[in-house]
Amino acid sequence: GHYDRLYKENKEFVIDRDKFNNRIYNRIYNMNSTTSVSRYPKSVGYLNYLCRLNNMYPFDDKINPGEILEMALKQGIDQDELIKVLQDVKDMILAEGINLREMAMEEYRKENCKDIPSRMHSLFACSEEGLDFWIQHIMDNDVDIFRIEVFDEVFLSNEGLLPEEKLSYGDKIKASYNYFHPRKKDLNPLNDEYLVQGKVRIIKKEGEVRRK
Repeated sequence: GHYDRLYKENKEFVIDRDKFNNRIYNRIYNMNSTTSVSRYPKSVGYLNYLCRLNNMYPFDDKINPGEILEMALKQGIDQDELIKVLQDVKDMILAEGINLREMAMEEYRKENCKDIPSRMHSLFACSEEGLDFWIQHIMDNDVDIFRIEVFDEVFLSNEGLLPEEKLSYGDKIKASYNYFHPRKKDLNPLNDEYLVQGKVRIIKKEGEVRRK
């Protein structure tokens, strides 16, 4: 679902460090904090009624789960849909934490090592030996896996060096040093990740991940 036209066997293309925006970039700049009202058919009418009573603007086709959760705790809504609200809030908190981490890492990189490829503007790759680890840990639900040939130098680091999400934003920036200046002797090489920019050739499709 992302740059699909590029991923064809024997196709060569260039990952331009200034123009290639990957999924991390798109998640950060397209993130929103709403969900469709269609997820809450039993409760949305009741919630809109409460909004009108409180002179609030009724919900349209999008709802902020945090606001619904606040109303649910005060007034009560359908219990099955309350579980959906909690799941939506959980997903948004997780996404926000990851986005803040990536923004902190990019801020560190730009200030301290701008010649290292950006995590927002690179193709991510792993070794063949590490493929099983990444299949288990990748967050996307719809992923195709390709074997590639890389013609330019890559940057190698490790998933274990990412700043912890529980850190403050300022501490995330400081902790980014470890990722961009990796000392890998105590890390599992199966968790290695490569940031790829420059010329790439697709050799063949090796598999796919589909989670519904």
